Amino acid sequence: QLAPKDSPIHFICETDLLRDVLCKDLGASEDLDWLGFRNRRPLRTLVNILRQRCATTSFRKADSSDEWKSIVLGRSLTMKLAIEHGAITVQAQANPDFNLSGARLSKLSQRTAYRLIRRNRATATRTATERITLTTLEHINKLQKSAYQMSDLWRSIRRSDIRRPVSDFLWKCLHNAYRCGHFWARIPNYEDRATCTTCGVEDSMQHILSECRAPGQREAWKLTGQLWRRKQAVWTKPKLEDILSLGLRHWTSTNDKKRPFVERMWRIMISEVAYLIWCLRCERTIGHADDPSWNHSPKTIAARWEAMMNRRLHLDAAMSHRRFGRLALQKKVVLNTWCGTLRDEQALPDDWTVINRVLVGINPSKHERLPG
Repeated sequence: QLAPKDSPIHFICETDLLRDVLCKDLGASEDLDWLGFRNRRPLRTLVNILRQRCATTSFRKADSSDEWKSIVLGRSLTMKLAIEHGAITVQAQANPDFNLSGARLSKLSQRTAYRLIRRNRATATRTATERITLTTLEHINKLQKSAYQMSDLWRSIRRSDIRRPVSDFLWKCLHNAYRCGHFWARIPNYEDRATCTTCGVEDSMQHILSECRAPGQREAWKLTGQLWRRKQAVWTKPKLEDILSLGLRHWTSTNDKKRPFVERMWRIMISEVAYLIWCLRCERTIGHADDPSWNHSPKTIAARWEAMMNRRLHLDAAMSHRRFGRLALQKKVVLNTWCGTLRDEQALPDDWTVINRVLVGINPSKHERLPG
Protein backbone atom coordinates (compact mmCIF):
# COMPACT_ATOMS: atom_id res chain seq x y z
CA GLN A 1 0.00 0.00 0.00
CA LEU A 2 2.90 2.38 0.74
CA ALA A 3 4.78 1.45 -2.45
CA PRO A 4 4.52 3.90 -5.39
CA LYS A 5 1.69 2.94 -7.70
CA ASP A 6 3.96 3.15 -10.76
CA SER A 7 6.67 0.84 -9.36
CA PRO A 8 6.58 -2.91 -10.21
CA ILE A 9 6.09 -5.30 -7.28
CA HIS A 10 6.87 -9.03 -7.37
CA PHE A 11 5.47 -11.20 -4.55
CA ILE A 12 7.20 -14.50 -3.74
CA CYS A 13 4.81 -16.72 -1.73
CA GLU A 14 4.87 -20.08 0.02
CA THR A 15 1.98 -21.41 -2.06
CA ASP A 16 0.10 -20.61 -5.26
CA LEU A 17 -2.99 -19.52 -3.32
CA LEU A 18 -2.67 -15.78 -3.88
CA ARG A 19 -1.80 -16.30 -7.54
CA ASP A 20 -4.87 -18.43 -8.13
CA VAL A 21 -7.26 -16.26 -6.10
CA LEU A 22 -6.11 -12.89 -7.47
CA CYS A 23 -5.41 -13.92 -11.07
CA LYS A 24 -6.84 -17.26 -12.16
CA ASP A 25 -10.12 -17.32 -10.20
CA LEU A 26 -10.71 -13.62 -9.58
CA GLY A 27 -13.60 -13.24 -12.03
CA ALA A 28 -15.48 -16.27 -10.75
CA SER A 29 -14.99 -15.17 -7.12
CA GLU A 30 -16.29 -11.66 -7.75
CA ASP A 31 -19.27 -12.99 -9.74
CA LEU A 32 -20.41 -14.82 -6.57
CA ASP A 33 -19.46 -12.00 -4.17
CA TRP A 34 -16.58 -14.07 -2.74
CA LEU A 35 -18.97 -16.74 -1.49
CA GLY A 36 -17.14 -19.43 0.50
CA PHE A 37 -14.11 -17.29 1.34
CA ARG A 38 -13.54 -16.86 5.08
CA ASN A 39 -11.17 -13.94 4.47
CA ARG A 40 -13.23 -12.26 1.75
CA ARG A 41 -12.98 -8.76 3.24
CA PRO A 42 -9.14 -8.52 3.21
CA LEU A 43 -9.07 -10.17 -0.23
CA ARG A 44 -11.60 -7.69 -1.60
CA THR A 45 -9.57 -4.81 -0.14
CA LEU A 46 -6.35 -6.23 -1.61
CA VAL A 47 -7.93 -6.45 -5.06
CA ASN A 48 -9.11 -2.84 -4.66
CA ILE A 49 -5.56 -1.65 -3.86
CA LEU A 50 -4.03 -3.65 -6.73
CA ARG A 51 -6.49 -2.12 -9.19
CA GLN A 52 -5.30 1.32 -8.18
CA ARG A 53 -1.82 0.49 -9.42
CA CYS A 54 -0.60 1.20 -12.93
CA ALA A 55 2.60 -0.88 -12.77
CA THR A 56 3.13 -4.64 -13.00
CA THR A 57 2.31 -6.77 -9.94
CA SER A 58 3.16 -10.47 -10.02
CA PHE A 59 2.64 -13.44 -7.68
CA ARG A 60 4.55 -16.71 -7.77
CA LYS A 61 5.61 -19.53 -5.50
CA ALA A 62 9.15 -19.66 -4.14
CA ASP A 63 11.27 -22.12 -6.13
CA SER A 64 14.81 -21.73 -4.81
CA SER A 65 16.46 -22.28 -1.44
CA ASP A 66 17.43 -18.60 -1.20
CA GLU A 67 13.82 -17.53 -1.67
CA TRP A 68 12.63 -19.96 1.01
CA LYS A 69 15.32 -18.69 3.37
CA SER A 70 14.12 -15.15 2.75
CA ILE A 71 10.55 -16.15 3.62
CA VAL A 72 11.66 -17.84 6.86
CA LEU A 73 13.85 -14.86 7.77
CA GLY A 74 11.01 -12.44 7.09
CA ARG A 75 8.61 -14.42 9.26
CA SER A 76 11.12 -14.59 12.11
CA LEU A 77 11.74 -10.86 11.91
CA THR A 78 8.02 -10.16 11.92
CA MET A 79 7.47 -12.31 15.01
CA LYS A 80 10.40 -10.64 16.78
CA LEU A 81 9.08 -7.14 16.06
CA ALA A 82 5.56 -8.19 17.13
CA ILE A 83 6.89 -9.48 20.47
CA GLU A 84 9.02 -6.40 21.09
CA HIS A 85 6.63 -3.68 19.94
CA GLY A 86 3.26 -5.41 19.79
CA ALA A 87 1.07 -6.12 16.79
CA ILE A 88 0.09 -3.11 14.68
CA THR A 89 -3.19 -3.11 12.80
CA VAL A 90 -2.82 -1.64 9.31
CA GLN A 91 -5.92 0.10 7.98
CA ALA A 92 -6.08 -0.51 4.24
CA GLN A 93 -7.22 2.49 2.20
CA ALA A 94 -9.66 1.25 -0.40
CA ASN A 95 -10.95 3.43 -3.22
CA PRO A 96 -14.77 3.15 -3.59
CA ASP A 97 -14.40 3.62 -7.37
CA PHE A 98 -12.69 0.23 -7.62
CA ASN A 99 -15.17 -1.71 -5.47
CA LEU A 100 -17.28 -4.47 -6.96
CA SER A 101 -20.15 -5.36 -4.62
CA GLY A 102 -22.86 -7.98 -4.88
CA ALA A 103 -23.13 -10.96 -7.22
CA ARG A 104 -23.52 -11.07 -10.99
CA LEU A 105 -27.15 -11.80 -11.80
CA SER A 106 -26.34 -14.05 -14.77
CA LYS A 107 -24.26 -16.31 -12.50
CA LEU A 108 -26.78 -16.44 -9.67
CA SER A 109 -28.69 -19.62 -8.88
CA GLN A 110 -31.38 -20.11 -6.25
CA ARG A 111 -28.94 -22.08 -4.10
CA THR A 112 -26.25 -19.40 -4.37
CA ALA A 113 -28.71 -16.60 -3.66
CA TYR A 114 -29.95 -18.40 -0.55
CA ARG A 115 -26.39 -18.89 0.72
CA LEU A 116 -25.56 -15.22 0.13
CA ILE A 117 -28.69 -14.13 1.99
CA ARG A 118 -27.81 -16.41 4.91
CA ARG A 119 -24.26 -15.06 4.96
CA ASN A 120 -25.24 -11.40 4.90
CA ARG A 121 -28.15 -11.67 7.32
CA ALA A 122 -27.30 -10.64 10.85
CA THR A 123 -27.71 -13.50 13.31
CA ALA A 124 -28.71 -12.79 16.88
CA THR A 125 -26.18 -14.03 19.42
CA ARG A 126 -27.53 -16.45 22.02
CA THR A 127 -25.91 -16.03 25.42
CA ALA A 128 -25.82 -19.76 26.16
CA THR A 129 -24.40 -20.59 22.72
CA GLU A 130 -21.67 -17.98 23.04
CA ARG A 131 -20.73 -19.21 26.50
CA ILE A 132 -20.48 -22.87 25.48
CA THR A 133 -18.65 -22.27 22.21
CA LEU A 134 -16.11 -19.92 23.79
CA THR A 135 -15.45 -22.40 26.61
CA THR A 136 -15.03 -25.23 24.10
CA LEU A 137 -12.67 -23.22 21.88
CA GLU A 138 -10.61 -22.11 24.85
CA HIS A 139 -10.27 -25.73 25.97
CA ILE A 140 -9.19 -27.17 22.58
CA ASN A 141 -6.88 -24.25 21.77
CA LYS A 142 -5.15 -24.56 25.13
CA LEU A 143 -4.92 -28.35 24.81
CA GLN A 144 -3.37 -28.30 21.33
CA LYS A 145 -1.77 -24.82 21.29
CA SER A 146 -3.93 -23.99 18.27
CA ALA A 147 -5.95 -20.98 17.18
CA TYR A 148 -9.29 -22.40 16.07
CA GLN A 149 -12.13 -19.95 15.49
CA MET A 150 -15.88 -20.20 15.92
CA SER A 151 -16.46 -21.21 12.30
CA ASP A 152 -13.98 -24.09 12.65
CA LEU A 153 -15.93 -25.46 15.59
CA TRP A 154 -19.28 -25.36 13.78
CA ARG A 155 -17.85 -27.01 10.67
CA SER A 156 -16.15 -29.73 12.73
CA ILE A 157 -19.44 -31.21 13.94
CA ARG A 158 -20.66 -31.52 10.32
CA ARG A 159 -17.84 -33.75 9.16
CA SER A 160 -18.78 -36.73 7.01
CA ASP A 161 -17.44 -39.15 9.65
CA ILE A 162 -20.23 -38.16 12.04
CA ARG A 163 -23.73 -39.51 11.41
CA ARG A 164 -26.47 -36.94 10.92
CA PRO A 165 -28.43 -37.75 14.15
CA VAL A 166 -25.20 -37.53 16.15
CA SER A 167 -24.22 -34.31 14.41
CA ASP A 168 -27.62 -32.82 15.30
CA PHE A 169 -27.08 -33.90 18.91
CA LEU A 170 -23.72 -32.07 19.06
CA TRP A 171 -25.26 -29.00 17.40
CA LYS A 172 -28.00 -28.84 20.03
CA CYS A 173 -25.44 -29.30 22.81
CA LEU A 174 -23.48 -26.30 21.53
CA HIS A 175 -26.71 -24.29 21.53
CA ASN A 176 -27.75 -25.62 24.96
CA ALA A 177 -31.03 -26.56 23.32
CA TYR A 178 -31.86 -29.68 25.33
CA ARG A 179 -34.37 -29.42 28.15
CA CYS A 180 -32.29 -30.54 31.07
CA GLY A 181 -30.73 -29.03 34.14
CA HIS A 182 -31.13 -25.26 34.46
CA PHE A 183 -33.96 -25.19 31.89
CA TRP A 184 -36.43 -26.71 34.38
CA ALA A 185 -35.29 -24.56 37.30
CA ARG A 186 -37.11 -21.57 35.78
CA ILE A 187 -40.48 -23.34 35.31
CA PRO A 188 -42.88 -23.32 38.29
CA ASN A 189 -43.88 -26.75 39.64
CA TYR A 190 -41.18 -28.47 37.54
CA GLU A 191 -38.08 -27.39 39.45
CA ASP A 192 -37.42 -30.97 40.61
CA ARG A 193 -36.58 -32.00 37.02
CA ALA A 194 -33.49 -29.77 37.13
CA THR A 195 -31.87 -32.14 39.65
CA CYS A 196 -30.42 -35.58 38.96
CA THR A 197 -32.45 -38.11 40.96
CA THR A 198 -29.36 -40.27 41.51
CA CYS A 199 -26.70 -37.69 42.38
CA GLY A 200 -28.80 -34.82 43.77
CA VAL A 201 -26.99 -32.17 41.69
CA GLU A 202 -27.98 -30.15 38.62
CA ASP A 203 -28.69 -32.50 35.72
CA SER A 204 -26.58 -30.54 33.20
CA MET A 205 -25.18 -31.97 29.97
CA GLN A 206 -21.71 -32.08 31.54
CA HIS A 207 -23.13 -34.12 34.42
CA ILE A 208 -25.09 -36.46 32.13
CA LEU A 209 -22.21 -37.27 29.77
CA SER A 210 -19.29 -37.62 32.17
CA GLU A 211 -20.21 -37.33 35.87
CA CYS A 212 -23.52 -39.03 36.68
CA ARG A 213 -23.33 -42.07 38.98
CA ALA A 214 -26.41 -43.69 37.43
CA PRO A 215 -25.58 -46.72 35.27
CA GLY A 216 -24.71 -45.60 31.74
CA GLN A 217 -21.91 -43.13 31.19
CA ARG A 218 -19.30 -44.76 33.44
CA GLU A 219 -19.69 -48.20 31.86
CA ALA A 220 -19.79 -46.83 28.31
CA TRP A 221 -16.64 -44.72 28.73
CA LYS A 222 -14.79 -47.62 30.34
CA LEU A 223 -15.48 -49.86 27.34
CA THR A 224 -14.53 -47.01 25.02
CA GLY A 225 -11.22 -46.56 26.81
CA GLN A 226 -10.43 -50.25 26.43
CA LEU A 227 -11.09 -50.05 22.68
CA TRP A 228 -9.16 -46.81 22.28
CA ARG A 229 -6.02 -48.23 23.87
CA ARG A 230 -5.94 -50.83 21.10
CA LYS A 231 -5.16 -47.92 18.75
CA GLN A 232 -2.00 -47.33 20.83
CA ALA A 233 -3.17 -43.89 21.93
CA VAL A 234 -3.42 -42.27 25.35
CA TRP A 235 -6.88 -42.45 26.88
CA THR A 236 -8.41 -39.86 29.17
CA LYS A 237 -12.11 -39.83 29.93
CA PRO A 238 -13.50 -36.92 27.89
CA LYS A 239 -15.27 -33.95 29.39
CA LEU A 240 -18.09 -32.05 27.68
CA GLU A 241 -15.58 -29.72 26.00
CA ASP A 242 -13.66 -32.72 24.61
CA ILE A 243 -16.88 -34.17 23.18
CA LEU A 244 -17.99 -30.91 21.55
CA SER A 245 -14.55 -30.31 20.04
CA LEU A 246 -13.98 -33.89 18.87
CA GLY A 247 -13.79 -32.80 15.22
CA LEU A 248 -10.84 -30.50 15.97
CA ARG A 249 -8.74 -32.96 17.99
CA HIS A 250 -5.40 -33.97 16.48
CA TRP A 251 -3.39 -37.07 17.35
CA THR A 252 0.30 -37.50 16.56
CA SER A 253 2.84 -40.30 16.80
CA THR A 254 5.93 -40.28 18.99
CA ASN A 255 7.86 -38.50 16.21
CA ASP A 256 5.14 -35.82 15.83
CA LYS A 257 3.59 -37.22 12.65
CA LYS A 258 -0.16 -36.80 12.23
CA ARG A 259 -2.32 -39.90 12.56
CA PRO A 260 -5.35 -39.13 10.37
CA PHE A 261 -6.93 -42.55 10.75
CA VAL A 262 -6.64 -42.40 14.54
CA GLU A 263 -8.27 -38.95 14.40
CA ARG A 264 -11.12 -40.40 12.35
CA MET A 265 -11.58 -43.23 14.84
CA TRP A 266 -11.69 -40.65 17.66
CA ARG A 267 -14.43 -38.68 15.90
CA ILE A 268 -16.52 -41.78 15.27
CA MET A 269 -16.04 -43.36 18.67
CA ILE A 270 -16.51 -40.32 20.93
CA SER A 271 -19.50 -38.97 19.02
CA GLU A 272 -21.31 -42.31 18.95
CA VAL A 273 -20.66 -43.07 22.63
CA ALA A 274 -21.78 -39.61 23.76
CA TYR A 275 -25.00 -40.01 21.77
CA LEU A 276 -25.53 -43.50 23.26
CA ILE A 277 -25.13 -42.12 26.80
CA TRP A 278 -27.71 -39.43 26.07
CA CYS A 279 -30.14 -42.04 24.71
CA LEU A 280 -29.66 -44.25 27.78
CA ARG A 281 -30.29 -41.29 30.06
CA CYS A 282 -33.52 -40.38 28.22
CA GLU A 283 -34.77 -43.96 28.42
CA ARG A 284 -34.13 -43.98 32.16
CA THR A 285 -35.53 -40.54 33.09
CA ILE A 286 -38.32 -40.19 30.50
CA GLY A 287 -39.21 -43.68 29.33
CA HIS A 288 -39.32 -44.97 32.92
CA ALA A 289 -40.25 -41.76 34.72
CA ASP A 290 -42.92 -43.61 36.72
CA ASP A 291 -40.25 -45.84 38.30
CA PRO A 292 -37.38 -43.75 39.76
CA SER A 293 -35.49 -46.86 40.84
CA TRP A 294 -35.32 -48.32 37.28
CA ASN A 295 -31.84 -48.51 35.73
CA HIS A 296 -30.11 -50.27 32.84
CA SER A 297 -28.19 -53.34 33.89
CA PRO A 298 -24.42 -53.46 33.22
CA LYS A 299 -24.97 -56.29 30.71
CA THR A 300 -27.55 -54.24 28.84
CA ILE A 301 -25.25 -51.23 28.65
CA ALA A 302 -22.36 -53.39 27.41
CA ALA A 303 -24.59 -55.04 24.80
CA ARG A 304 -25.89 -51.67 23.59
CA TRP A 305 -22.33 -50.32 23.36
CA GLU A 306 -21.12 -53.35 21.41
CA ALA A 307 -24.10 -53.24 19.03
CA MET A 308 -23.55 -49.53 18.42
CA MET A 309 -19.85 -49.93 17.59
CA ASN A 310 -20.47 -52.95 15.34
CA ARG A 311 -23.26 -51.11 13.54
CA ARG A 312 -20.89 -48.21 12.88
CA LEU A 313 -18.18 -50.60 11.71
CA HIS A 314 -20.53 -52.29 9.25
CA LEU A 315 -21.75 -48.91 8.00
CA ASP A 316 -18.17 -47.93 7.18
CA ALA A 317 -17.62 -51.23 5.37
CA ALA A 318 -20.86 -50.88 3.41
CA MET A 319 -20.01 -47.30 2.38
CA SER A 320 -16.78 -48.53 0.74
CA HIS A 321 -18.76 -50.56 -1.86
CA ARG A 322 -18.11 -49.59 -5.45
CA ARG A 323 -21.82 -49.15 -6.16
CA PHE A 324 -21.55 -45.72 -4.52
CA GLY A 325 -19.11 -44.61 -7.20
CA ARG A 326 -17.19 -41.46 -6.37
CA LEU A 327 -19.13 -41.08 -3.12
CA ALA A 328 -17.81 -44.37 -1.76
CA LEU A 329 -15.31 -44.36 1.09
CA GLN A 330 -11.84 -45.48 0.14
CA LYS A 331 -11.18 -48.99 1.40
CA LYS A 332 -7.81 -47.79 2.71
CA VAL A 333 -9.60 -45.29 4.95
CA VAL A 334 -11.95 -47.91 6.40
CA LEU A 335 -9.25 -50.54 6.90
CA ASN A 336 -6.83 -48.16 8.61
CA THR A 337 -9.52 -46.54 10.76
CA TRP A 338 -10.55 -49.83 12.37
CA CYS A 339 -7.10 -51.47 12.26
CA GLY A 340 -6.19 -52.87 15.67
CA THR A 341 -9.73 -52.81 17.05
CA LEU A 342 -11.21 -55.93 15.45
CA ARG A 343 -11.83 -59.34 16.99
CA ASP A 344 -9.53 -62.09 15.71
CA GLU A 345 -7.99 -59.58 13.34
CA GLN A 346 -5.08 -61.85 12.38
CA ALA A 347 -7.53 -64.40 10.97
CA LEU A 348 -9.32 -61.88 8.76
CA PRO A 349 -8.45 -61.36 5.07
CA ASP A 350 -6.58 -58.23 4.03
CA ASP A 351 -9.82 -56.73 2.70
CA TRP A 352 -12.38 -57.64 5.35
CA THR A 353 -14.91 -55.03 4.10
CA VAL A 354 -16.48 -57.65 1.82
CA ILE A 355 -17.50 -60.01 4.66
CA ASN A 356 -20.21 -59.56 7.28
CA ARG A 357 -18.77 -61.40 10.27
CA VAL A 358 -16.32 -58.67 11.34
CA LEU A 359 -16.84 -57.37 14.89
CA VAL A 360 -15.04 -54.92 17.16
CA GLY A 361 -12.37 -56.50 19.33
CA ILE A 362 -13.91 -56.10 22.79
CA ASN A 363 -16.40 -58.69 23.95
CA PRO A 364 -17.98 -57.15 27.06
CA SER A 365 -19.51 -60.45 28.13
CA LYS A 366 -16.02 -62.02 28.40
CA HIS A 367 -14.26 -58.97 29.79
CA GLU A 368 -13.77 -58.02 33.40
CA ARG A 369 -16.94 -57.36 35.33
CA LEU A 370 -18.24 -53.83 34.82
CA PRO A 371 -19.15 -51.75 37.87
CA GLY A 372 -22.84 -51.84 38.61
